[in-house]
Amino acid sequence: MAYTRVEEFIENAVKVRYIPGAVLAIANSEEMIYCKAFGTAHSEKQIAMTEDTLFDCASLTKVVATAASIFKLLESGQLDLDDAISYYFPELAFFHAGVTVRHLLTHTSGFQSEIKFYREPVSYKEVVERIASISTRKPIDSAVIYSDVNYILLGIIIEKITNESLDRFANINIFEPLKMAQTLFNPKNIVKESVAATEYRDYLQDYQWGEVHDENALHFGGVSGHAGLFSTAPDLIRFAQAFMKGKTSIFTEKTKQLSKQSFSKNHDEQRGLGWQLYSQPSFSGQYLQDGFGHTGFTGTSIWVSDEQQLAIVLLTNRVHFGRTCQIQRLRRIVHNSIALDHVNK
Repeated sequence: MAYTRVEEFIENAVKVRYIPGAVLAIANSEEMIYCKAFGTAHSEKQIAMTEDTLFDCASLTKVVATAASIFKLLESGQLDLDDAISYYFPELAFFHAGVTVRHLLTHTSGFQSEIKFYREPVSYKEVVERIASISTRKPIDSAVIYSDVNYILLGIIIEKITNESLDRFANINIFEPLKMAQTLFNPKNIVKESVAATEYRDYLQDYQWGEVHDENALHFGGVSGHAGLFSTAPDLIRFAQAFMKGKTSIFTEKTKQLSKQSFSKNHDEQRGLGWQLYSQPSFSGQYLQDGFGHTGFTGTSIWVSDEQQLAIVLLTNRVHFGRTCQIQRLRRIVHNSIALDHVNK
């Protein structure tokens, strides 16, 4: 299928150096119907982007690795969404007794948006103790506060339950069953030319390339519940399809429905379990006023509409040019263009 409208938009965005490059993939519940690469994976080295270029997913890690792993533990009876986090770590009971796994998944725990563990510095083994010391958390369910802290803690809970590292558990239970062969943490043995470079770092005197962009995840050795995952557009399409209504999946239909249910109806921002749901303003655009998805700071995103049987993965390395790109605007225009062309097919 041809999506001329969106191709022209992305090609122009590359031409005017709004983004260095992108890979766009589109699917219905049964097959990927479109995949195309644009621009460069590394602007200075002029390495062309390909359909299989590996991207730093950033916060897509939260849903693709962490929330998905929680769902498998829920289905196997090893976890309950209403488990208090102090059930797993008693030291959290003093300040955080009422916070549950569900509050972490839906960003309604009241935890602050981030803690710069890498600056303090706090090691991965010391994270729970550091979180236990937080006395300024907002009241539970008083607001949706998008927080890396929530998902760092979820990753540690997964490891506590399974006695496995998050990357190993996710690989065995999510990536391998979904045939996401190019999805991994710490792609150290991957040829750099196959990876999209991210931001220029003064301390490196070079672009960050082949290692995680997020400072906390890098400090933790590249594996964390909030960031660290690398993947490709075709792999992420497979993941998105796994949550589409009626699609045979590694997840039960009940789990899929539950994950897409709003748990923040009293707030403007609607949040499912891991997923961001459609609510204004949305990066999904004006023509996809339904569905679920997630974004990543580096320039990555997934959006899925069950109503229109449409899954869209847009991967860019927008931080390669710095942080000035209005990525939400770009995502909305891309999604609008696809929706308009898709309706006419």
